[in-house]
Amino acid sequence: MSAPTIAGLATLPAVEASRVLSQHPELAAECTAATPVVVAVAACDAAEAAQLKDLLAVIKAHLGRDRETFERVLRALLPPEHFTMSPAVLEQVQRNAEAHAELAGEFGLLSSAEVAKLAGSTASNRAATANRWVSQRKVFTVEVDGAPRFPGFQFSENGRPFPVIADVLTAAGDRLTSWELALWFTGSSDWLGGERPVDVLDSDPGMVVEAVRRAADELLG
Repeated sequence: MSAPTIAGLATLPAVEASRVLSQHPELAAECTAATPVVVAVAACDAAEAAQLKDLLAVIKAHLGRDRETFERVLRALLPPEHFTMSPAVLEQVQRNAEAHAELAGEFGLLSSAEVAKLAGSTASNRAATANRWVSQRKVFTVEVDGAPRFPGFQFSENGRPFPVIADVLTAAGDRLTSWELALWFTGSSDWLGGERPVDVLDSDPGMVVEAVRRAADELLG
């Protein structure tokens, strides 16, 4: 299914917004603000209008609960290759967005400069250390707002990558996307007895490598 085309997007003036709310009591019932804002979205046909309605409903729900996840939800709901709006996909999108936010909150998503600072690098090129580790496949990045970010769980207290990260990247190959791999690290693994891979990176690295190999095999089934 192709992505719906938004033919037009406008914020209605106060008078028109009030008129819309008076004509649609179901909207007014959800809005308690003294000066509500009504945004009008024009789609190309009824099918696309239904998809956009589902899209905006999910965004509104997340925005109301946690503003920090808003942009993540929007990015997840608008993949570049396709646009599928089945209820199952919407539910998975919400779970992914929440998992992205939880990962960022617990471990951080570091810039190259932050990685250099963590490692105690004094190089004038603040991106050199992190970029070298990426090229050596000692660490990996995920994309956040169009920029590469390093999940913080890859680094020990001295700012160096855990050696097992390189082994995991080798075992996974290209079978997992960067975000799939990041979320695998922070999710429970049956192969690890329900433990999260991030929690046993130092204590049981061999099992972590075997676990990601099996996870990648199962995914491609």
